[in-house]
Amino acid sequence: MALSSRAAASVDFALAVTLCLITGLPLGWIVAMFLAPLLWHLEPILHMELAGHSGPSNGIFYLVWAIVVPTLFGLFFWKLRARRHASRGIESPTVH
Repeated sequence: MALSSRAAASVDFALAVTLCLITGLPLGWIVAMFLAPLLWHLEPILHMELAGHSGPSNGIFYLVWAIVVPTLFGLFFWKLRARRHASRGIESPTVH
């Protein structure tokens, strides 16, 4: 039995949220840790502590997660919707 388009959108949304949280939180942590050397170089310029001996400050982690998680959500949701439209034979709007 096929799902209605509203139910399918809800399933896609829930799946995209789950996937972006499962992948986004660890990926954001890894990105923030890789930014630590850059942050150490920016500290004297900005006159604030951006990263300590154990890695970036909490604010940097929150900033990276605020960028990574919504970006992943958009990508996952877009791909899930495109896949569902392709399986129904509906051409998905894309930018060329």
